[in-house]
Amino acid sequence: MRRVWKVLLGIVAVLVVVALGVVAVRVVNHYRYPEPEVEYPSPRDTASYPAELPGVTVTPIADGPVRGFHLRPDVIRHRGVVLVWGGSDGGPDFPHAELLAREGHEVLSLFYFGQPEQPEQLNRVPVETASRAIDWAERYAEQADPVTVVGTSKGAELAALLPAYEPRVRNVVLFAPVDHVTQGLDQSDPASSWTRGGDEVPYVAFQDGRDLGAVFELMGASIFGYPVHLRPAYEAMLAAPTAGDKRIDLTRVPGEVLIFAGGDDQLWPADAAARRFAGDRPDAEVHVYPAAGHVFDVPGDHAEGMRMGGTAEANAAARADSDRILTERLASWHR
Repeated sequence: MRRVWKVLLGIVAVLVVVALGVVAVRVVNHYRYPEPEVEYPSPRDTASYPAELPGVTVTPIADGPVRGFHLRPDVIRHRGVVLVWGGSDGGPDFPHAELLAREGHEVLSLFYFGQPEQPEQLNRVPVETASRAIDWAERYAEQADPVTVVGTSKGAELAALLPAYEPRVRNVVLFAPVDHVTQGLDQSDPASSWTRGGDEVPYVAFQDGRDLGAVFELMGASIFGYPVHLRPAYEAMLAAPTAGDKRIDLTRVPGEVLIFAGGDDQLWPADAAARRFAGDRPDAEVHVYPAAGHVFDVPGDHAEGMRMGGTAEANAAARADSDRILTERLASWHR
């Protein structure tokens, strides 16, 4: 009996040492990977965005599931309206909206989940929410034609998908896109990111990738508290035999297509997706910045517990160049 107790005490001691080791590693990683300073650290908090801007009237939008901000320049210099969506952080990409509004565009800076009368998580988001935003613009904007949509990351997935269902979209701008419909982000309820008419839009699921290395990476990041590296998991799922018919078709865009991506994107393979889009749509204008990461306004290679790739310098340079190109192209499209 005494021997059994010794064995049990030994096991407990080992478990305690392991637990303390995990805690120690998590503490070290907490300081090793601090959250970078960004312009809007609470992207879903509507109160965190400016209520006014010089030369631009900012009006909150709260019309059913249409949620966000209407940015109306005092002097509107361009026809039509621009709709802007952010990524999986749940924000409305206010920085791009502000940039374009200061250039004289009328802009809707939009949430698509996480707000009242919207899905709580990025899971089964109705594509019709975007169509209702265009309806809103037709009622309240100075002029709602042409429509250009600008999306970043998961917002780019929505912007790329939308022209298949919404003929009023004229032009599409994608930052860090993926070229397939992918799984939503509620891991407790695996489903498509998007629905149409109440039905899930066919999507590529993480389980389709069957990549054990990616699974262990996710587990390790969760246990030890370092930024998770998602690109291998997305590469595996997009290479699955079932992924082919989940591709997004940009040939339906009646106007212009402009795409930006970082060559060091470590969240998902946006650079590869951008090049595939260009293969499908040879007239698309594609800019891949080799040393930049997933999101150009992140001053480093990680954010929100995920590896983003890039460096502060490369991301800043990509942001400046893409902003210049974006404003020049939209000025031409909305003359």
